[in-house]
Amino acid sequence: MNIVCVHCHAKHWKAEPSRCRQAHGYSFESCCKHGDVVLEKLKQLPEPLNSLMGGTTLQSKNFLKDVRRWNSLFAFTSISYNMDNRTTAQGGGLHLFQVHGAVYHLQGPLKAPTGRDAAFSQIYLYDPLFAAQARTTRAEGLDTEIILALTQMFQECSPLIQMYKTAKERMEEAEERGGEFRIILNPQMQLVIESGADRRRENLPTSDEVALILPEEYGEAGCRDLVLAKRDNSGPVSERLTIINQNHASYLPMHYVLLFHNGELGWHWGQELRNENGQRQVVRMHQRAFYRFRLYPRTDEAMTIFQAKRLFQQFLVDAWAVCDQNKLAWLKRHQSNIRADLYNGLTDVLQQQDINLQEVGKRVVLPSSYVGGDRFMQQLYQDSMALVRHFGRPSLFITFTANP
Repeated sequence: MNIVCVHCHAKHWKAEPSRCRQAHGYSFESCCKHGDVVLEKLKQLPEPLNSLMGGTTLQSKNFLKDVRRWNSLFAFTSISYNMDNRTTAQGGGLHLFQVHGAVYHLQGPLKAPTGRDAAFSQIYLYDPLFAAQARTTRAEGLDTEIILALTQMFQECSPLIQMYKTAKERMEEAEERGGEFRIILNPQMQLVIESGADRRRENLPTSDEVALILPEEYGEAGCRDLVLAKRDNSGPVSERLTIINQNHASYLPMHYVLLFHNGELGWHWGQELRNENGQRQVVRMHQRAFYRFRLYPRTDEAMTIFQAKRLFQQFLVDAWAVCDQNKLAWLKRHQSNIRADLYNGLTDVLQQQDINLQEVGKRVVLPSSYVGGDRFMQQLYQDSMALVRHFGRPSLFITFTANP
């Protein structure tokens, strides 16, 4: 990969399509949409994480062998998914990270429930030595010296830790006052406390908040807020897990702490394309464009994501899942926009042998433009059969296998 994009410095192969060969280099659509996608570059990892991710020493190789466990040990949130074991049921072969269904990131309460050990974000609320000891009890077989060193490193470099500590202090103050309250992290990465039945909002200033200003999101506030603590008049502070919205700016840095150690934000609805002249009609940056930018190695950016081995696989699956879940949610909300006579639901139901009259007209229709859907696969099949009708039956069926 010796061709570099003139805008974002992403590495490409020479044969990849580009708009034109400009005087100062090549310009590509796939990495940054010819300079329209501008994101914060990932910084070089601090020590000792940089050496551990390098993979050159025995300690580093052992670290990367269990890199998903290490990431989970220091993550603020947990991940929930159904593992698809169909490809690994027979054993052997390459290791795959494959899921079936949706992927969720879960946020627990700020305080550990009574009788349970602290975990995930709860551990960050303690001093580094106690936090390292708490992690050691959950990390059987992992190097305790590395645990202590990484605990100290994250305390020094992660901007999210101070936000959690501030939220805990405000929660304790609100508990003393009594009444209903919620402490949330809104999509603009601001701590907010909601109190009373009318949900009055008050921003909670902190000295070490994430040093970025995010534009206001489209639509009503609240649907993508991350609830850190909650109590109503019916009982104590809630101990339930909450799902982090996949469109929240903290979705990535709160879980993939080894990849985004400095709290680099993920995709959110307020993200926009470069619009210097003000002539662009659609300024919102699509989610896929964000992840495409992240999945290109660059000459001026740390290679952290690509060094993460199995954690890199998990990140890829997670990125695909959230993009796919967003697209499915859009299709569900806009059924009236995509339906034609062929998609009215009734025609398809009547063609089935088992007809449940209670479900007629209530199904969500996936158009042929949805990759992987039934209509998409049927369209590909019909296209292939059209080629057979025109050129005749194929004489060879050739497959290729590559080592990733």
